[in-house]
Amino acid sequence: MRFRAQDWFAVPFAAVWLGIVIRIFFVGDDSARNTDPSGNFILPFFLLIGVWILFGRFITDMLARSRTEYTLTNRRAIIEGGLFRRSTRSVNLAAAPEIRMKEGGNGRGTIEFSSGSPSGMMFPRGWPGAGQYLPPAFELIENAASVYAMVLDAQHEAQSSR
Repeated sequence: MRFRAQDWFAVPFAAVWLGIVIRIFFVGDDSARNTDPSGNFILPFFLLIGVWILFGRFITDMLARSRTEYTLTNRRAIIEGGLFRRSTRSVNLAAAPEIRMKEGGNGRGTIEFSSGSPSGMMFPRGWPGAGQYLPPAFELIENAASVYAMVLDAQHEAQSSR
């Protein structure tokens, strides 16, 4: 299980969300709950959303990452994975406009094959469905600095053989 930058906001938010929903659902005034028939559907829905934000997304992220494989050739970076459906993304290293690395203190990091798109502002990595809007990346890999060096070497080789 990995925490990302957005989790510093999402986890406390989900805990407060769940606290409020549980207070209303389990401890709240029964007469207020029973007067509105839609409350019988809405409160469990909000309860499920809170549980998903607090726990479920970590489990699905962990499962998705365990089924993801990264391959680096002398011309391409290939990402294969998917939780429910297998998908493949391939990056032509000779044509990649920018390759960025973000490394943590533990040597793990993310290498992003950027398209220059600002969509990462709206869809942070790790949120379900965000991958289709974000540039391809080798996410949270070990020894990110050495893999980054191999990617740059492969990119240089691919550009010189054009």
